[in-house]
Amino acid sequence: MQQNIATADEVNFEHTLWRFQAFGEDAANFFDGETFRKVIHLNEDLTILSLKRNSHQILLGIDPVPKSESDLNQIIDISKYILGLNFPLQDFYEFTKSDPILSDLTKKFTGLRPTLTPNLFEALVTSITAQQINLRFAFSVRSRLVKAFGESIELKGQTYYAFPTPERLAMANPDFLKKLQLTTRKSEYIIGIAEEIATDKLNLAAFPGMSDDEISQTLLPMRGIGRWTVDWLLARGLGRGNAVPIGDLGVRKAIQKFYFNGEKKSEEELRKFASKWGEFSKPCNPLPFERFDGGNLEKTTLDTPGAFGILSA
Repeated sequence: MQQNIATADEVNFEHTLWRFQAFGEDAANFFDGETFRKVIHLNEDLTILSLKRNSHQILLGIDPVPKSESDLNQIIDISKYILGLNFPLQDFYEFTKSDPILSDLTKKFTGLRPTLTPNLFEALVTSITAQQINLRFAFSVRSRLVKAFGESIELKGQTYYAFPTPERLAMANPDFLKKLQLTTRKSEYIIGIAEEIATDKLNLAAFPGMSDDEISQTLLPMRGIGRWTVDWLLARGLGRGNAVPIGDLGVRKAIQKFYFNGEKKSEEELRKFASKWGEFSKPCNPLPFERFDGGNLEKTTLDTPGAFGILSA
């Protein structure tokens, strides 16, 4: 089954999804540069959604065929969320006109959108696995976790994996997770959070209706979750435009490079600086452009084709 969910003009498809292949295999989010596939749990069944661009449209493929119109609409909503199609891109472009650096960036990379993670547990675990390590190693470890605990589905002779459920990871053995090259503490953090969700002590489904402060107050007392992890969950999982993970070294360096000629600033100073961007704080983060060019992108020479997305840090 195929469904048209957007025009090709609405999103730069390849560049928006580039982050899913930028640092090696992402076993829960397959992207080969042309087709994106993700396995989701739908009414206790596994469904694989496929996104592909033709010359004029973004097409959504669904296997197996949804059982109801409600299921179809849910899959369409998830697909649009992944592509960031609900983000007010034109409003953002208008906002950046007053900022010469961002204005130049958005002109060079028109159509790039925020990729979001529709599964908040996946977003949370993803942030934890990436704490204090380089992204290539984080992708590798996370993919091992997905393949070890995620359910799988076959499509055209290839195996695809769903991100593990909290119930599955709650039963994991910490020693086994360490064999996947997760640290002892990260193994304990992931299992502990999975147990909280599996026993209904932590309700991630309530987060979309909660304020940033309420979410922070809920998560920060938990082992393994600090401000950096909360910021990434708000930005990547909930699409909160005002969330910028200033605690991230890469984010700090990128802002310092683009706006302070490389001069080091404190985290507090950078948070105050980023607050001027308001609801567009996350898309204003210049880190994606810095990463795409391997750290060599200069604000005066923004001709590198294919930067992977304004919001895809």
